[in-house]
Amino acid sequence: MSRLLAEWRERKGREEELLHEQLCVAIRGGQVQVYTDPRLLDFQGSPVHQHWDHLLPLTIESTLALVILLATGVATGIVAMTLCVLAHLYGNKYYVAWRLKTRALAYLMGNYQQFVTLWQLGGIALVVKGVNEAPCLAPKGDWRKFIRRNLGEGETQTQAPMANAPVPAGPRMTAPPAQPAAPTPEPEAAFEPTPEPAPAMVVETAPLADAIQPASAVAVEPDIALAPPSPKPGDRWASVTDEDPPRDEVVPRS
Repeated sequence: MSRLLAEWRERKGREEELLHEQLCVAIRGGQVQVYTDPRLLDFQGSPVHQHWDHLLPLTIESTLALVILLATGVATGIVAMTLCVLAHLYGNKYYVAWRLKTRALAYLMGNYQQFVTLWQLGGIALVVKGVNEAPCLAPKGDWRKFIRRNLGEGETQTQAPMANAPVPAGPRMTAPPAQPAAPTPEPEAAFEPTPEPAPAMVVETAPLADAIQPASAVAVEPDIALAPPSPKPGDRWASVTDEDPPRDEVVPRS
């Protein structure tokens, strides 16, 4: 069970690394834009925090105001110092946000582990350019599904052709008609003399006119038996044994 779980985690990690590489390619190409929130990322301990983003502008502004004060006088120095304070209060946050975004973009594109670490902190939003879809916000947003839905999965790999891919519609192509096969030349046989055919024997089936036919061979036509005449009313049938007139006959007295 532990081996299967380890294999599953390893396979899952490789898939997420491929998705991270695909995201990096889309960011470099301008297809995906990354937005950062300095309020969530700019703190002590953050991998993209840099304290010089706050100290360097303040140091430069203070030095510039002091030089103006010493060079021109108190009144001009006070005006210069006031302008530097206002610039630090209202303009320094944009500088910090720009620097923070630059480091965060370089950090999350470094490798997969850095991306996961920064994503869990929050303050990052992924936006696909030209798509009317809500941005994917860290850390609750599922960046894996976001990439699969908008960028596809595995586009950086060589995709194998699908077995059931639809055939594009177009003019129907028909195969050319089959050409008749050329006759195969038969090998030349050795010369052999053709035997002459034997003379055919003529068998006469009809009898000769002067031949004596046996009596059994003479066809005898059977006698045609004549049917007896049909009886008519009043006819009487006589028998060969009758000598006297029939008893039922009435003979008139003489």
